[in-house]
Amino acid sequence: MKRVDVARILGEETTTEDLFVSSIGGILDDWWNHRPGGEDNTLSVSILGSVSSTALGLAIALPHRRVVAIETDGSMLMNLGILCTLGAERPPNLTVVVLDNGLYECIGSAPTLTSRHADLRLIAEGAGCLHCMDVSSEDALRASLRSVLSDGELGFVVAKIEPGMEVWPAEKRRYTDGVEDKYRFIRHVERLEGIVVHASSPHV
Repeated sequence: MKRVDVARILGEETTTEDLFVSSIGGILDDWWNHRPGGEDNTLSVSILGSVSSTALGLAIALPHRRVVAIETDGSMLMNLGILCTLGAERPPNLTVVVLDNGLYECIGSAPTLTSRHADLRLIAEGAGCLHCMDVSSEDALRASLRSVLSDGELGFVVAKIEPGMEVWPAEKRRYTDGVEDKYRFIRHVERLEGIVVHASSPHV
């Protein structure tokens, strides 16, 4: 199973009513092309280690809205403390999906510690997270997503993926400087929720 397969299946098993917080790296273009409805429903944070914490805040702020954190092993390892917070809070509307290939693939493929003895599922279980599971096939991933996305409890899915990145043509690449991405996501949430998150300053 490859990274792009996880993006495709996740896009098929979620809806335009869901919100996503994504890691950076290889997942950006894959998810851009498979996000449900092609909506601006995803906030891609630019700092590794901040994906699940950002998604946690979003899930707490919008308890009626399903939120998915699209994590990577490298990002997760940079903030293992968030697992203890997730295990304590257990937001029922949050699902964490970790893409684990054992590599920092976008910066030269240096190995992460999941390539040795670190087991993110066991660490999450020890931190008190619910419904923690490893999957390594498309069928297992689809089945796990259908379970954790609909059970009304915190879910933590580690998708074991093969190294390798999908090569997308230029017209299907996701180009953003992060700032534009943030405001597009804010405006999407405002439309979805009928609220004002960030008011524009009036022209003087």
